[in-house]
Amino acid sequence: MSMADAASGESNGPDGPDGPDGLHGAGGSHGAGGPDGSDGLLTCPLPGSFRFEPSPLWARLRESSPVVRVRTVSGHVAWLVTRYEDVRTVLSDRRFSRALMTAPGAPQAGVTKPRRGSLPTMDPPEHTRVRKLLTAGFSHRYLEGLRPWIRDLAERLADDLAAAGTPADVRTTFSQPLPIQVICQILGVPYEDRERFAAWSASVYGLSPAEADAANESYDRLESYLGRLLAAKRAELRNGRAPDDLLDQLIGASDEHRQLDEEQLVAFGLNLLIGGFETTANQLGTFVASLLGSQGEWRRLAADPDLVPGAVEELLRLHRLSETGQLRIATEDIELSGTRIRGGDGVIAAIGAANRDPGAFPDPDRLDITRSPNPHLAFGHGAHFCLGAHLARIELQEALRTLTRTFPAMRLAVPAAELGWRRALISGLEHIPVVCGPREG
Repeated sequence: MSMADAASGESNGPDGPDGPDGLHGAGGSHGAGGPDGSDGLLTCPLPGSFRFEPSPLWARLRESSPVVRVRTVSGHVAWLVTRYEDVRTVLSDRRFSRALMTAPGAPQAGVTKPRRGSLPTMDPPEHTRVRKLLTAGFSHRYLEGLRPWIRDLAERLADDLAAAGTPADVRTTFSQPLPIQVICQILGVPYEDRERFAAWSASVYGLSPAEADAANESYDRLESYLGRLLAAKRAELRNGRAPDDLLDQLIGASDEHRQLDEEQLVAFGLNLLIGGFETTANQLGTFVASLLGSQGEWRRLAADPDLVPGAVEELLRLHRLSETGQLRIATEDIELSGTRIRGGDGVIAAIGAANRDPGAFPDPDRLDITRSPNPHLAFGHGAHFCLGAHLARIELQEALRTLTRTFPAMRLAVPAAELGWRRALISGLEHIPVVCGPREG
């Protein structure tokens, strides 16, 4: 999922399908392997995941086994691709399908199965047609018009952080509320429902096979919630209320122009809601903790806010949103880095590994907030490039500008190594306790 898909309008909702009949090779084989595979296969996520630095296995695989078979948490076998150019190919070449992820028997990366009808489970030309319905709601002009409001929201949340005492939790007080309020405003979703849909979302993105039933139940609850909300909004529109948010526009596209069926309407709403906050909330928390772990960079941004956009791009490159990657299904036999992938096989594009490839980025493990060029793949590549990428950039930029300006002496309340990570498809820190320090601005 990523921001790479999971994050934003076109989001990588929980990757995990059931694909075409007759899968073979790395595609549909099932079974239980040990951590580095009692059957000889590595597991994905790799051992040593869920921490600031990536598993050391990423670098070793990139160098010597750039296309390797792994076993996912669902028990399926797929190919893991780790080199930058190969990952770009998987993300953009139409011979790697997302629509086939929902077919019976397809491999899945997580414990929940992707649902039909949303952008992340469509291929062109249907994907192209439907994505156009959302472009106005995510245009640069419209989103830049929201920037002052997002800045004001960040400043109000900074007030809450200052009032939270010591230590204050950046995640619960700032990095999660900000994108939730933004996406609720854009979609027309009641902010007071946030605790319910955030809890369901966290369950859906879980990685524990023992909790698969609960995760799929949470998915059902999210769909039911969106269905009820859309029905209520539709009734208001029919009673004369003027459309004033993106869900209203999608209802119009469904009812008046027949461009979406009801299944697609619910899937789109769910994709936009969950993708619109899960990714940014986790990225923002990780970025704050990373910068505080290198105090010089935090103070540098406080002294020169013009460096913030470049810092955001570098932090997007350096810190992976997912310990797995984006799943595709090969539609035909194809070769990557000398390895033959057969039609029907599952292929995981490891964006986090690609963004640390020394063949694409000099000194890739170093945080360089002035790195240029910086052609990272954090928002994906090709037809499924994250629809909400510009919104995420605005949120991250305004959040970091506000926090560094307001709390230039902020520091972590515990060593960075002691921070706990959420073991989920979209990963991030459980809590980020900080000492805000003297307030400025």
